[in-house]
Amino acid sequence: MKNTTMISPPFLVSAPGKVILFGEHAAVYSKPAIAAALSLRSYLLVTKNDKSDEIALEYPDVKFRISWEIATLPWNAAPKRSIDTVGPPTELHTELVDALEVHLSGITNPPQKSAVLTFLYLYMSLCTKDTPGTVFAVRSTLPISAGLGSSASISVCLATGLCLLSGEVSPPENTKKDEGEFNAVNYVSIELINAWAFLGERCIHGNPSGIDNAVASHGGAVMYQRTSKGNPNVCETMRSFPSLRLLLIDSKQPRRTLTQVANVGHLVKSFPLVTEPVLNGIHALTDEAYKMLQMPKEKCDSAWANRLRELVRLNHGLLVALGVSHPKLEAIRMAADELGIGETKLTGAGGGGCAITLVRDDVAEESINELRRRLESQGFEMFETRLGGHGAACLFPMSASDQEFEEWEKKIFSSAELLALANRSDVEAHIGVGSRDEWKFW
Repeated sequence: MKNTTMISPPFLVSAPGKVILFGEHAAVYSKPAIAAALSLRSYLLVTKNDKSDEIALEYPDVKFRISWEIATLPWNAAPKRSIDTVGPPTELHTELVDALEVHLSGITNPPQKSAVLTFLYLYMSLCTKDTPGTVFAVRSTLPISAGLGSSASISVCLATGLCLLSGEVSPPENTKKDEGEFNAVNYVSIELINAWAFLGERCIHGNPSGIDNAVASHGGAVMYQRTSKGNPNVCETMRSFPSLRLLLIDSKQPRRTLTQVANVGHLVKSFPLVTEPVLNGIHALTDEAYKMLQMPKEKCDSAWANRLRELVRLNHGLLVALGVSHPKLEAIRMAADELGIGETKLTGAGGGGCAITLVRDDVAEESINELRRRLESQGFEMFETRLGGHGAACLFPMSASDQEFEEWEKKIFSSAELLALANRSDVEAHIGVGSRDEWKFW
């Protein structure tokens, strides 16, 4: 149901990526898994288009720009929504998906095609043919196709931007200073954003679990568990635990999730008496982590952090037993162990992809720098990030002081400035949630 406040451009929105912290692979067998937000994020700048009858999507990270005349879009196929409509649907409107195919036929690059379908589907579901021309510019500090929820992060950005533009949700009332305070209005808004983002994920993945968009919307961490047919899946958010220092290392080793899942399935079928205790062990440590992450912040002391790191080490060992590690992942873990950085595990499907290290509190910066040197010499890429923290966020020009307003209008809210930034570090320094205190959060 729409409110009466439609937010006019320009404005920025942002959403985090995610890592699977505990429970991967066991989740396939109806065990719980926990995913947590990263401080690596995607950003969407919404600005007025000089051409009032045109919308444009710009995404330089995948070398992409495309525009449409608003009147040429298949509005007759758009789902009909009235003032009495409560929330988004849970299924895609197949008539609209089919009608949009003509606008996708010339796009051969799969990430580009998914981005366009998601954008157009959400735009036509939330806006109208009378919505003024707008430019949507996307930048991300997340590695793409690395199992870090980059598509969900962008889906949440698109859903957030379009919900604000159309008046579907109210702007947030919390700033960084209000972190941890529950706000009922904010919660309703973020649940709507999450639901629309889930439809965006459906455009990309068909039948997603919903965990990636939930983490990107809410921040913090999410516990997810599949249930038997006919029962709703469990998806619970945790936002009270403190942000934790994390190293994310990309092994650069390609892997296919389906292959890894199939390999574990074969092992489970061939050695049920051996693999059942392994899966149950992963279940048990995930349950303990879930209880720990729900504890009040004042109880999350150094002993709490040490025990969480122990669970990271145990989870990795059990995943190794299931055969989903890789020599490159083990090289990353050994390098971190040799320098006493913290505890390391693979994250996601394994067989390559990324590893995470939950950093000890007393680690010297020189040790971190030495680890980076060793890993980069082997062809790996290391990101310093944080675990947990904020979900969807937005930034408005009105957030700035009077003397900053003109500068912000010309620089911070300029699509040309944003698109010209050379790398992730420049994006974060220019507009990052970690760089500017004026960001607001639901």
